[in-house]
Amino acid sequence: MTTEILDIQPVDCWKTNGVWSPASQRCEKLKSVVHCRNCEIFMQAGRDLLERPMPENYRQEWTKVMATQKEQEKLGTISVIIFRIAKELFALPTRILAEIIAIQPMHSIPHRKNPILIGLVNVHGEIQLCVSLQVLLEVAAQPVSSYDKSQQRMIVIDHQDEQWVFPVDEIRGIYRMHPSTLKNAPVTVSKSNAAFTKGLFNWKEEYVAFLDSELVLYRLNRSMQ
Repeated sequence: MTTEILDIQPVDCWKTNGVWSPASQRCEKLKSVVHCRNCEIFMQAGRDLLERPMPENYRQEWTKVMATQKEQEKLGTISVIIFRIAKELFALPTRILAEIIAIQPMHSIPHRKNPILIGLVNVHGEIQLCVSLQVLLEVAAQPVSSYDKSQQRMIVIDHQDEQWVFPVDEIRGIYRMHPSTLKNAPVTVSKSNAAFTKGLFNWKEEYVAFLDSELVLYRLNRSMQ
């Protein structure tokens, strides 16, 4: 295609009489190039777009944005899974999270005396111990009528080749928090709950108890002995 032909064509002719236009309005050149993307005018417009000079202050603005993002992502920030048991919100580090599954049928254990051990569940063909964090943390139970069973899930945690499964009333999601934002648990929190809590952090105008995962796993192990 010659420069003379390029000059007489509109700079954005593909918008008005290109392949996307009604047949009666299409450019004669489509008979030979078949599609606008094969036309030199269209390709030149693409090159001009990529090669255009940066707007004034563009580099400075993006330098500021990138610097701000790095400041917000402080060293030591950790990823946690937030979940609800009864009316209380808790969090555990996602590094011990294996998966979240739907509520599974529970198989009772004969002569079970440990209130923390609920029973056995089948997780992908493997029988796992199902425990109650509600009992371990001494979380007050809700009236049965207030339960929304459609939100209930089971969390599978994996630590040093040991797996534990426990039911929760709702999964709130994954969140990144920094230990420096933790606040002390108020005196109104039960002694058992406070003992397992490293601190509280604010999430969507609610307080979440960040659990001491090492202590939780230790006490689960001890309770099975």
